[in-house]
Amino acid sequence: MPLNVFAFYNGLNEQAKGYPYLKRYGGVINQLSLFQIAIQNNGTLTGRPSRRLINEAHALGIKVLLTVSNLTARGQFSTTLIGRLLREQDFANQVWQNIRNILVEYQLDGVNFDLEKAAPEDRSLYSKFIQSWSTLFRRANFLVTIDVPAKSADEPLDIWKGAFGYQAIGQTVDEVIIMTYEEHWSGSPPGSVASIPWVTEILNYAIANIPRQKIYMGIPLYGYDWSERGGAQVIGYLRATELARRHGAPLQWDATQHSTFFRYETRGVRHTVYFEDPRSLREKLDLALSKGIRGVALWEMNLSYPRAWEVLQDYSRRKIR
Repeated sequence: MPLNVFAFYNGLNEQAKGYPYLKRYGGVINQLSLFQIAIQNNGTLTGRPSRRLINEAHALGIKVLLTVSNLTARGQFSTTLIGRLLREQDFANQVWQNIRNILVEYQLDGVNFDLEKAAPEDRSLYSKFIQSWSTLFRRANFLVTIDVPAKSADEPLDIWKGAFGYQAIGQTVDEVIIMTYEEHWSGSPPGSVASIPWVTEILNYAIANIPRQKIYMGIPLYGYDWSERGGAQVIGYLRATELARRHGAPLQWDATQHSTFFRYETRGVRHTVYFEDPRSLREKLDLALSKGIRGVALWEMNLSYPRAWEVLQDYSRRKIR
């Protein structure tokens, strides 16, 4: 069986950088989730999607979902907001109705929950909440998917992962997107955002707790540029390869992490860049196939590049034969 492709579209209209890729390579995508809708403290939702965008995706045979998050205006996940959803039934009902109204009005196919950083002590409440909303949306004939943090053990006290019980959540939703990225991040030492050994460990744990046919393995389309002075900036494939050329920095392959990297110096400051490229993409696709899971989830289309889509296109054709 070929892998299904779930793609996050970071934007709500045709002005997003991912739009040209949707137009050209949309035939590779099975499901598209529109990201940028957030729950507000008064229960309303920010933004509305473009009908044209939805219609064009549907014309390509793509199911279109709406990602709903608890992101604040500052781009941080609100633990307080999730706490209200778990404890205030009237508030939760209001939010559910508002989400459903958008799904109906814009003829969307489903919802993607990106409700992160629930308090670890709310694990049981969070599981029950996801199960309750999943039942309601599925009764209304909507597909229900959820994004969960990557982990290789239960870690019930972890501030990011503790509230996510894979087994309980995986029982009632239709699909689970494992966020298998950010192994290394802006505050960590340089390294792959999703090394093959790390992703393999995460997938093995997920498969032991969630039905394989529900699992999507997250695939990052980015990396980081770390400065020796501390911190890092997100960098995509096109920017990374252009930067390496400009500085005459040879691209190297980390055989342990299965990732491309290079080093350069500017204004007396040394930098290390790890990023995802076609080679690491192919290895991740092979891994997903070998595990027999439902598919892969791309984060995110604004950071994509033609060669990535060509790999996916070629891969899809090759596996279907």
